[in-house]
Amino acid sequence: MFNFKLLTLLLILFSISIFGQQASDTSITDKIFIHALELFNSGNYNQAQPLFNNIITKYEFNDKTTIAYLFDAKSFIKLKQFNTAGQILKKFLVEFPDSKYADEAKLTLAQSLFEQENYLPSFQELCNLINSTSSREYSQLAKDGAEKIALNYLSASQVDSVYDTTKAIKSKPFLLLELGKLYLQDDKKEEALNSFSSILKNFSYSDERSDAATLYEKASAEVLGPPSNPIIAVLLPLKDSSESKVSKTISEILEGIKYAASEYNKNHSEKIGLLIKNTARDKNQIEKIKEEITSLSSVKAIIGPVYSNEVKETLEIFKNSGIPIISPTATDDSLTDLYPDFFQANPSFSERGAIMAEYIYYVENKKVMAVLNSDGGYSPKLADAFIKKFTSLGGKILIQQTYSSTAPTFDQQIANIAADSLQLNGIYIPLSGNLDVTMLLSGFVKYNFNLPLYGNQDWFNAKGFETYPELSNKLTFTSDYYLDYTDSTFENFEKKFLNLTNLIVNRNVLYGYDAAEYLFTSVKNFNVSTSAIKNYLIAKTVYQGFHNNIYFGKDRVNKFLNIVRYKNGTFQIVDKFKLSN
Repeated sequence: MFNFKLLTLLLILFSISIFGQQASDTSITDKIFIHALELFNSGNYNQAQPLFNNIITKYEFNDKTTIAYLFDAKSFIKLKQFNTAGQILKKFLVEFPDSKYADEAKLTLAQSLFEQENYLPSFQELCNLINSTSSREYSQLAKDGAEKIALNYLSASQVDSVYDTTKAIKSKPFLLLELGKLYLQDDKKEEALNSFSSILKNFSYSDERSDAATLYEKASAEVLGPPSNPIIAVLLPLKDSSESKVSKTISEILEGIKYAASEYNKNHSEKIGLLIKNTARDKNQIEKIKEEITSLSSVKAIIGPVYSNEVKETLEIFKNSGIPIISPTATDDSLTDLYPDFFQANPSFSERGAIMAEYIYYVENKKVMAVLNSDGGYSPKLADAFIKKFTSLGGKILIQQTYSSTAPTFDQQIANIAADSLQLNGIYIPLSGNLDVTMLLSGFVKYNFNLPLYGNQDWFNAKGFETYPELSNKLTFTSDYYLDYTDSTFENFEKKFLNLTNLIVNRNVLYGYDAAEYLFTSVKNFNVSTSAIKNYLIAKTVYQGFHNNIYFGKDRVNKFLNIVRYKNGTFQIVDKFKLSN
């Protein structure tokens, strides 16, 4: 026998208290109900039942009608007249489906069926209550009662039949959990695993998920033996439905990740597995991947995706999963705000502007600057971040000018800056593309501008430097990649990579390699929880990467950028500079 009575008892005590306080001014039906309730509580069910029935049949509908129905049925249950009780409760639920006592009526009907040893119908009524109630208390009471019926009186096939026939989603994860437990009782562990796995995949936000995960892990250990090697999931848009082959850029990033994993496995007895999944830049596909990954306790971290918009979508889908995610390339601001376990290996736009500001202020000791930015793309973000950081350090922005890339000339903006050139130490020009450079440089020459120029990495791919050597030799900019081909360590790496993959190392390869290598060198032991993996990643260590260093601040965004200078036709690295916070 299990407890159907908890809320009934609370209801009775509450009713006695309220009605007792109001006895002096109660109506006739109130007085009858209070007297009937006293008889019911003292066990005089034969005397209580007619009084409850009188309220229903002899008086017009009143505020005691519905609760009188309920206790009329409860009285018949106490008198072992279950069929009559059932008829009253079913009539009540048809006539008053929205009554505040409907949940109690359904629970009472399940009790009546149980008392008659009609275990399957009782179980079904409790499942109906799980589906219909908005009360967590009644839902939990129904689940507790239904579980005890299932595990003590029903077979797996009976519960499976209820699952197959029910269309209500709310009870499905509960039914799967009980089905899995029954399979375990029958020593059918593989069937149990399927039930628990279905909860993890299809009902990841249900109350049953935690129990299902625990039981799945325990059962899988018995079926599959010791846990498998740790797995790193790799989520990349290898190709979408319109593409016939894998994107070259993404393929190169993947090769870098795979090479880092192979190096790790060569040097460690405990091997790391890669679970490579194609996101296809499709939300539905990412949701399916999430279901698979969260069902595998051996997945310790995720590398990818690479594009900021897809990263944002992925972080929303993986919310609350607790798995650390590292994107090698995403640059949008505020991505780490979406997901507490996300790490951005590529500095965000705000970080990039701030890094340039600190470098100019502290290293180049320049305190008065101008800013010239376009009105499109990410140029305004970089300019705003630069100005905010530079002025917070004590620097002065003497003038800011904005131009449109579609304008026939930028002469007016350049003339305005040139007018203040005697007071300036330099000018920050964040591009949102490389097509504006020729017009900018020609404008500066026209107005005899001869101050240092600072910018972002779009200057890396710009054309026309050779036309204006005196001015372009004053150019310094930030970049998230710089390859030193003369470095002996890189030369050795490049040779090994080529021999293994038959590919030339480029920046895409190194985006993937450095992010993966940071993970593999930071984590001292992968046979730990995902929260422990996160703690390894936020440790205050600097990873000396090939394309850029990696150091995560408290916001889990990389603080490093390369400082690159153009001189006499070549790009030279000046520094690998870290933002101070």
